[in-house]
Formats: sequence, C-alpha cells, structure tokens
Amino acid sequence: MPEYRCLDNSFVGMGLGSLFQQAEFFNLHSAGQGSYFEWAEASRVVASIHFTDVGNGLWRSPARGTFAGFAFQSNLHIEDLFAFYDEVESSLRDQGAHNLEILPAPMAHDQVAFSNQFYLLNTRGYRMTHCDLNHSLAVNSLSLPERMTYGNQKRLNKCRREGLTAEQLPLSALSIVYETLASNRASKGLSMSMTLLQLRTMADAFPDNMVLFGCRDGEALAAAALCLRLSSSVMYVFYWGDRPGYASLSPVVAVADAIYSYCQAAGLSLLDIGISTKDSEPNYGLIQFKRGLGFVESLKVRMSKSL
Repeated sequence: MPEYRCLDNSFVGMGLGSLFQQAEFFNLHSAGQGSYFEWAEASRVVASIHFTDVGNGLWRSPARGTFAGFAFQSNLHIEDLFAFYDEVESSLRDQGAHNLEILPAPMAHDQVAFSNQFYLLNTRGYRMTHCDLNHSLAVNSLSLPERMTYGNQKRLNKCRREGLTAEQLPLSALSIVYETLASNRASKGLSMSMTLLQLRTMADAFPDNMVLFGCRDGEALAAAALCLRLSSSVMYVFYWGDRPGYASLSPVVAVADAIYSYCQAAGLSLLDIGISTKDSEPNYGLIQFKRGLGFVESLKVRMSKSL
C-alpha cells in the first residue's frame, strides 16, 4: 500500500482538478495567508486542497473563486481521502483556525467526486450552510438553438436580422468587455465583484484560460461575456450581460450561442453558467431565463465547521 504524506506549501505536483484548485490560482489570491496541501507519495500527488486565512480565525477554500475544495484522483481509496482530510484539519488547528468553509464544485461537474466529498465533510462534522442551484449544460452534437426555447430562437434570429454578430474576442478587448459588463450591472444597481486590474492580473497569469466573447452592433458591443476554461472539459461563464438599451434584442442569447459553439469546437463537455440563487434565495426570473437557453440545475453547496 502507498505511504502518503501531507505536504504544506511544497508544490511538488502538477496539480489536480480545475483552475480554481491549482496552486497558481491559490498563490494569486492567498497573499501568503494560506496553505496548499498535497497528499503525496514521493512526488506523486493524488489529492490536494487549499485554504486561506480570510480573517477572524476563518479559513476558506477558496479565498476567491466560485469553488475549490478537494481535488483527487478518481481511483483514490476513500480511506486515503479521509486520512488526508484529518491531516489537513490537524494542521489548520495548529495554525489557529477556528472555523472552516469549503465550497466544492457543483454536482454537475463530477457527481461521484461531489458525493464523496459531501459524504466526507458531513461525516467529519460539517454542515451545509448554503445550498444553491447552479445551471450547466452537457455539450453534445446538438446546437444550442436546437436546445433552447422557441422564444429564444426568435431572439437569436432577430439579432442576426439586425446585423448583430457574436464571436470570440481577443484578450486585448478586456477593457471594453469589462465596461460592457459593468454597465449591465450598474443598470441593475450592482457592481462588479472584481476590478479591471484584478482581471488583467488573472489574464496575465492564465492567458490560455480566460476567453472573451462579444456581440457586436457595428463598432459597439451590445453584449459580452468573460469565461474561464476551468479544465480540459469545463467552461465557466464568470460574467455575461447585455449593455443597457438592448433588452428588446437580448444579444446575450447570441453570446450564449457563440460560447456553446466554442465549447463544441474545443471538445469541452460541460458549459457552466453559474448559480441562479444567492444565499439559497431563488431568482425565479434568472432560473427561467437559463432554463429557456437549455441549461439544467444541479446543486452547489457551502459546507462549514467550527473547530
């Protein structure tokens, strides 16, 4: 049987799981206030998780990002995953942690991994403090218009008749994409969760993972999206939205079609467009909008424990 050791900030492996679970992402956002744990036999890493001290004795996985939690090889024995967790918790206690929070990947990303992680955390005394609906769509040979409602098909056709075209944009368009998305949120009384500078830093760190899309109305952007390739199989829509004044055309539908077509061409298997609830409170209109595009629900949870 392998003899595993729990390594703290050794960074010996190539990394498991998605972008949000990688050491590079952890280092970008932890500001030296966390631990990147690896369960390893020599230099062979079979599981990992990172936590960041976000203040007042609370350590969270991740500090920033939609999810993190455990990444582990699919054939890892569950007793080894439990042993890894126990070593991690012991180390966090020694570092002064009083409360722990873990945000696993949505169930749709990997139902088996989600189930094993949820079972582990529940067994070790965690309780579910948030339960949200996340919308995603398995990418297959069908086009997105074939999977969306008739009403959205009409909106897509109307955009085309009006001469609006949706396409992938270069990373050099980040500023105008950001301005388009910020104007969308401002019209709803909301603000962007990340600054343009922070997104530029992320783009510099992960140029192959950030993918921009826009729907052009002449020289203007009528809608835009900022997406992240989380892995070789998953694309995540981090931000998207229409510019104010384009509600009658809904060009974000055309952007959704462009993103889905990109996923097909790139061989990705899942398109994740994020949660449709906040702190477990439903946004019925948003749920219906995402369903109308063909996306379906899965669970996304937050697990918490007091030490």
